[in-house]
Amino acid sequence: MTPVASPSGSRFFEEFHCRGCGGQEAYRSRPRGFFEKYVLPLLLLQAVRCEHCYHRSYVLRTIPAIERPQTEHTQSQSQPPSGSKSDGGG
Repeated sequence: MTPVASPSGSRFFEEFHCRGCGGQEAYRSRPRGFFEKYVLPLLLLQAVRCEHCYHRSYVLRTIPAIERPQTEHTQSQSQPPSGSKSDGGG
């Protein structure tokens, strides 16, 4: 049995193509506001940013996007400060 040839239109659901520069790599972008946080997932969409020109757009969730690397600034904000808890000893 031979594999079925996929139509060229199916790449629309599998690959990212930037409308600004034609780049093919995208990073996930943080949701901005109510619409992007709650409505986009219902529509099976995600916010992404082009790796080359930083153009931000919405694409289907089936399109792979690179996770944003954690910077030193965001890592320090996400971790609780050390030594802030007291043990209550007297």
